[in-house]
Amino acid sequence: MGERFERNGEKKMKQLYELSRKFPKDWIKKAPKGKFGNYVPHPVITQRLLEVCGPFNWEVVELIRQETTGAVVGCFGKLTVEIDGKLVTVTSIGDVEHDQKNDGSNAKHAESDSFKRCAMKLGLGLHLWAGEEYYLDKQLDKKEIGKKTKLQSA
Repeated sequence: MGERFERNGEKKMKQLYELSRKFPKDWIKKAPKGKFGNYVPHPVITQRLLEVCGPFNWEVVELIRQETTGAVVGCFGKLTVEIDGKLVTVTSIGDVEHDQKNDGSNAKHAESDSFKRCAMKLGLGLHLWAGEEYYLDKQLDKKEIGKKTKLQSA
């Protein structure tokens, strides 16, 4: 994994390009009523990360608790993955949008949010956050060599 391709002395980032590609529309779920932003489910993000980069290291670094009640309201997560031959670590905070009245469930929701936010920092689903201002995939495509493969929906 982590191959770099070279053309005219310039390194090409094949994995980063693949991570930056937009998800097919039929994989994107509509935001629940009252919420902002469509999303790609956690298992799809995980599969795409494994498909492009192989095994990775994911860690919940710390749970965030509400000061007065001690209830879990979020977490700090850390994702480490090798991309194009470089070991990259990103961190992010995930929150609990709807209190489940159970620390275990709240921790699970916060972890999922944190993981998706870390993956977004690597390019996965970034187009959903950036909206009309998204350009990374096109910019990296200019630098990419070789045959592109079309993302297929299941």
